[in-house]
Amino acid sequence: SIQCRQQYRRCLIVTDSVFSMDGDLCPLPELLGLANQFNCMLLVDEAHATGVLGATGAGCVEHFGCTGETIIQVGTLSKALGSLGGYVAGSAVLIDFLRNRSPSWIYTTALSPADTAAALAAIQIVQQEPERCAQLRNNVETLKQLITQQLPNLNCLPSESPILCISINSATEALGVGETLKAAGIFAPAIRPPTVPTSRIRISVMATHTLDHFQQLVAALETFQL
Repeated sequence: SIQCRQQYRRCLIVTDSVFSMDGDLCPLPELLGLANQFNCMLLVDEAHATGVLGATGAGCVEHFGCTGETIIQVGTLSKALGSLGGYVAGSAVLIDFLRNRSPSWIYTTALSPADTAAALAAIQIVQQEPERCAQLRNNVETLKQLITQQLPNLNCLPSESPILCISINSATEALGVGETLKAAGIFAPAIRPPTVPTSRIRISVMATHTLDHFQQLVAALETFQL
């Protein structure tokens, strides 16, 4: 609680940048303002934003224009970047501190040269080929429009990311929809309580998806009375 802030020497605000089960974004500018107001550190988990959001794919911090702010960014190299491991990005003072004082860093086996090279190559691709992120954003909007126009009765949860979720009445029904989609060659798994409050089908849009893929998905969803 903010009322208890003065009881502690240090305070760390932690948030996902993109919430993986809904696809919505954290209110980063507001959280940054809160951190500055109450002298807190702010840590943002960019796992689902790295390589996806921002002009150069640098994540939610870049997306909101907060690159110059004092924010600790952590993320994974195994999602959009297709490698292995993770990263921490922050000030030189922070990184030096973690290298010398963080047991989880000091006693962890380093990434292999191959994994490291693959991650670096992926970062270069993201930075040098911004059309990939642009295509991803276009694909997200295309699928949203198709669902809105052709499946108006579907309850598609609000999302500002490539994670789109369709609300389903029950866990049993969600599992059935997920299995039927899988049989049709579409991987859109059922997510259900207690992982989330309400059952849903989780769709992950990719830059390499085509209009044919989206039409195949819409056609499969049309067979359900959702």
